[in-house]
Amino acid sequence: MYYGYRCYNKEDEPLGWLYTFDCDTEYTWTNKELHLCKRWKTERGAKKHFDSYNSRWQFKSKGGYLKIEIMPDIPEPESKESRRQKILEEWGDDVVIQPQNKDHKKSTIMSFSPKNELLEWLEEERWTDDNGKPETDAALLNRKLEKLRKLEQQGF
Repeated sequence: MYYGYRCYNKEDEPLGWLYTFDCDTEYTWTNKELHLCKRWKTERGAKKHFDSYNSRWQFKSKGGYLKIEIMPDIPEPESKESRRQKILEEWGDDVVIQPQNKDHKKSTIMSFSPKNELLEWLEEERWTDDNGKPETDAALLNRKLEKLRKLEQQGF
């Protein structure tokens, strides 16, 4: 729940929520991009800056005014930590993504610990080359992920 500044015109009609841009020098209102609006977690925080914003809005709107009101629910952007937690929950084990080297950050290594039944299955699926040498873990996983990607593109 957030407190925000609801913008009204001089006829007491609600317009939307205060939105500023250009380093707080331009004032307008919106009803769509509420995450960009001025908002506070407490009413006390909103009151702290109210007089300044209200006087600027009155000038900009030629007689309008602001009121502190509870804003509609604003979906919070997903944090890196919550995205990471979703990956951990999906894979069931710790997943760490690290760059291979500092010069080439686009190339990443994904490290995780699959469940025992998946490890057994992967061992059964591992190919060997003509010399009887088994394919590497990276080759095996890349081959299986590529196959999965193709199947999903086909709608499976």
